[in-house]
Amino acid sequence: MKITLLAVHRVYLYLGLTFFATLCCLFSCKKDIAISNKVVTGEAKVKLVNASHTTSAVDFYLDNVKVNTQSLAYGEGSNYFKVSSGTKNASFANTDENASAKVIFVPTFSYTSFYVEDKSNKGEVLTFEDNLGTTAIGKANVRFINLSPYFSNAVNVNLTGNVLLINSLPFKEASDYFSIDPTIDLRISILGVGGFKVLSGAEFEAGKIYTIWFSGTSNSNLTINKITYN
Repeated sequence: MKITLLAVHRVYLYLGLTFFATLCCLFSCKKDIAISNKVVTGEAKVKLVNASHTTSAVDFYLDNVKVNTQSLAYGEGSNYFKVSSGTKNASFANTDENASAKVIFVPTFSYTSFYVEDKSNKGEVLTFEDNLGTTAIGKANVRFINLSPYFSNAVNVNLTGNVLLINSLPFKEASDYFSIDPTIDLRISILGVGGFKVLSGAEFEAGKIYTIWFSGTSNSNLTINKITYN
């Protein structure tokens, strides 16, 4: 069978186009891989709090490097300090205890890390993302965290007039942020247990952001702790 000159040209043209398309595909794939493997770097901020009744003062470490200058006793917290973003091994430790957790710090985000212990005195690092956005005019932003393993049940928070704000907040859990009127008192109680504690509206200021965390070694000595962020 004879092959014409035109047919040969067509074969070469087809092969050339196929080779060009293959190169484009390879280049595109490599570009996609490079983009997907790109690591976003930057800085985040973290605040530290010792929320354990049963331990001595603790220090905070990131990837085994101590970051606080002064040890934190129960109830004490640090100011924010900057950390490089990415996955870190975060730990609280003293001469008797050591607890750690993997934490992903996102660039420009802010966090609060708590050291807590369960009923068997086993320590744990709990880290929560902070929302430092603007507040509504005349309002304060507040969230609630239950950090006591000794309550017989979860925690409720009511506004004045028995308006339920938080229903059954369990140990080691944080609520969403709420926009509240600073003049309204809050009533904190343990689900199924009589009585409550009052957190006065005078504790809050319009335009401010707060975390209220609960501690205590029994139902009868529920303690209210406050962090102010701005």
